[in-house]
Amino acid sequence: MYIAILAIMGSAIAVIAFNKLIKMTGPLFATSCTYIIPIVAIIWGICDKEIITTHQIIGFIIILAGVYIVNKRN
Repeated sequence: MYIAILAIMGSAIAVIAFNKLIKMTGPLFATSCTYIIPIVAIIWGICDKEIITTHQIIGFIIILAGVYIVNKRN
């Protein structure tokens, strides 16, 4: 049951919202939400009283740096 809730809330609604965002603004602006995903994940973990370790913070920084490098204009 929890897996179904996670799939519906985490994936289905996110995909619908992402597609509507692309229609409203365009793909360049929609890719900027990629920066928000790790931030929301950290906040969600804090709200669930999970322990955020140094490894997770380092991974968070690596993800954001990778997204920045990929989206950086030449």
